[in-house]
Amino acid sequence: MITIIGAGRVGSTAAFNILRYRIGDVVLIDIFENLAKGEALDMMQTAPALEFDGKIIGTNDYSQMQNSELVIVTAGEARKPGMSRIDLMNKNAGIVKSVVREVVKHAPDCKLMIVTNPVDVMTYVAYKTSGFERNRVFGMGNILDTLRFRSYIALELNVSREDIRALVIGEHGDSMVPLAEYASVAGIPITRLLTKEKIDKIINLTVSSGAEVINLKGSTTHAPAAAIAIMADAIVRGRNRVMGVSTVLQGEYGFKDVSIGMPVVLGKNGVEKILELDLSLEARRRLEKSVAVIKECIDNLSV
Repeated sequence: MITIIGAGRVGSTAAFNILRYRIGDVVLIDIFENLAKGEALDMMQTAPALEFDGKIIGTNDYSQMQNSELVIVTAGEARKPGMSRIDLMNKNAGIVKSVVREVVKHAPDCKLMIVTNPVDVMTYVAYKTSGFERNRVFGMGNILDTLRFRSYIALELNVSREDIRALVIGEHGDSMVPLAEYASVAGIPITRLLTKEKIDKIINLTVSSGAEVINLKGSTTHAPAAAIAIMADAIVRGRNRVMGVSTVLQGEYGFKDVSIGMPVVLGKNGVEKILELDLSLEARRRLEKSVAVIKECIDNLSV
């Protein structure tokens, strides 16, 4: 069973993806009980059309998450006009702490996935609050960034997105690090197919595309919900997928006591292994900047 806490657009769309791809049954929890119940009812009525038999419960009762294998936290506030990044961080840190305490109480053996932004800082908050082993607490972020990176590579080359493999590490934010040296098309490095100018353009689009969606429609929904489902599938089915997730470092890449996006093997136990790559000097410099951004945020936590 999979529990999603937060029945807003991302949480409810992720729940629907998990059901339609037959990954598992879902408990959808929200402080607004009618919202959670209404979303669950709407999805159940879709089941005959898409022919899935998974069960979904909508509730405001945290005890319903008992025995969940995976708990996904999407609850939190979006940034409002006039609200600083630090204000948003501290507001959502309070929400995440409160939610994680309920998770520890009712599903102490689960894997815990954080989606609430800023996701790297919230993953660190969840790790510290839960007391779980670090492999069981991780955040969604770089998978979404990687989907964007792959999309722009495919568009530039006019090839199928299916044939693109790529990786983004670092902060899920402006200091993210798309790794051009590890991007390929059917095994062909993009550095053999694209000029540096075109690669730089793709990287800039990858970094700015989330903000562009927010400016156009107010929030991102479908891409993050898809990324959540990919992660859930890897964990519940023990598929040992290699992907970038926010994970707590304790010496890897020379960094300690910080949660940041890194390539990992994601499987039945959560983060099965953190993969340490040889990075170019430029990528290493950008990663150090990314870590500094997150560490500064952690230092400014007031809850």
